[in-house]
Order: sequence, then structure tokens, then C-alpha cells
Amino acid sequence: MLRVKGRFPWRIGATSFVIPAGIAENVQYLADRVDDIQLLFFESSCRARLPQKIDVPLLAALARDHHLSYTVHLPTDLMPGHGSRAVRQQAVDEIVRLMAELAPLHPLRFDLHLPRQQELDVAPWLENINDFLLALKRDIGPQRTMVAIENINYPFRLVRSLVLHHGFDLCPDIGHALFFDDDPALLLHDIHPGSHMHYHGIRGGRDHQALGPEQRDRTAELGAVLHAGACRGVVTLEVYNSGDLQASLQHIAEIWSLYQQDNRLAVVTK
Repeated sequence: MLRVKGRFPWRIGATSFVIPAGIAENVQYLADRVDDIQLLFFESSCRARLPQKIDVPLLAALARDHHLSYTVHLPTDLMPGHGSRAVRQQAVDEIVRLMAELAPLHPLRFDLHLPRQQELDVAPWLENINDFLLALKRDIGPQRTMVAIENINYPFRLVRSLVLHHGFDLCPDIGHALFFDDDPALLLHDIHPGSHMHYHGIRGGRDHQALGPEQRDRTAELGAVLHAGACRGVVTLEVYNSGDLQASLQHIAEIWSLYQQDNRLAVVTK
């Protein structure tokens, strides 16, 4: 597989599921190829039928030995906008638990979905989201800047101002914006020097596919925004098999070769 580690001013990341194995095996497979690995948690501990075992000392050693960083995708089954305060607090407790367990890995960001509760009208759902964010802010304090809210399958403008009001970060997912017909330009505007963002292709009516020629212009635009904003954050290629990752890395390496050259020139002239 193509090696892009250290090529750009920003960090290129992959998910912890590109080969059919556990987190540790995926990290070992990717350690010399990318700069960052997004640790995926699709199920919260209270709902998992087969709880995911995390060898934190091993992951810490791999990060140290291979100059890796980690980002974390918090469980997608959490319900921060649920009508029950107990269910919302359960989501807070799970986030607090995971952040404490993974603290020795010094993750750069913890990405979180705020799924739309379809049985609720927008106003009461937003009240519940506000209550959840207040509770999470209370329990994690200054660490709230490490939690980044990701745009998913509804217009992100519904929650964006609320998220920023409470001091949380944003996680622009350019692939989701394209797939769910949100405005990618608004998400690109939210990228700052330390941002964590997701990028992936769309093909056959599905997202999280390999990047391809149809996204060439969007990839060039993203690279220009990252370069102009002096970004040192993480771009995670959010695909879930080695073939799609290889194709996406080749796509990125080809289109962003200009920025790779600029970065090398900057290193030489320091």
C-alpha cells in the first residue's frame, strides 16, 4: 500500500478498520503508512454484544514507535437528543468513560454524532441537544474543545451555532456534505489550523467509498483550503477496506503533490 506518512503539512489518517481484524492489528498494519488512525467505536459499552477490547499500552507503544497520532470516533448508537434525560446522561457517561480510558493515547479529537430523533419535532429535539451539551460540558470541563461534532444526515446549520456556543469543536465531513446535499462550502469555511475532518467518495448511491476522478475538483479545493489556512490538523480518509484506502491514498497523493513539494521546501529552508 502507498505510504503517505509525513508528506503534507497536515496529517493524513485512516480508520481502524481497513482489514478484517481488531483495532490493534489494523494499527500495526497502518502504522508506517499514515500519520493518524481513527479508532472506531460503533457501539457503546452498555449495548455491545461483544465489547471491543482495547490494548491501550500496545496502542501507546505503536504510536510512540511509529510517530502516530490517534483520533477517536465515539459510538454512533449514543442518543444525545433523546426525550429521556436518563438516556442523554447515559450518552454523557459513555463519552466520559471512553475519554478517560483512552487518555494515555492523547487523542487529538473525539468525533461525535448528534443524530436526529425523528419522533420529535425540531424544537424539542434541539432543547434535548442543548441539555446534553450542557451536561457533557459540565462533566468534561475544558476537554470539551477536544470533542468535535460531525455533520451527518440533516442540515448542519440546525446545530452548528449551538455546538459553538457551548465551546465544542466541529468535525467537517466533506463526504457527508456531498452525499446528503449539505453545503460543502460552509464546512470548508469551518476548517481551522487544528481541525479534524473526514473525506470519502460517493459511488453507487453509497458514501464511505474510495475517492475517484469524479471528486478531483473537490479534492483540489480541499487541499487549497488546508494549505491557505496553514492547517496542521488531520484529514481522515473514512473508508473501511484496504482497496478503497489504497485508491484514496493514490488519489490524494496525485492531486496534492503540489502541497507535498511546498512542505518539503519549507522544511529545507528552516
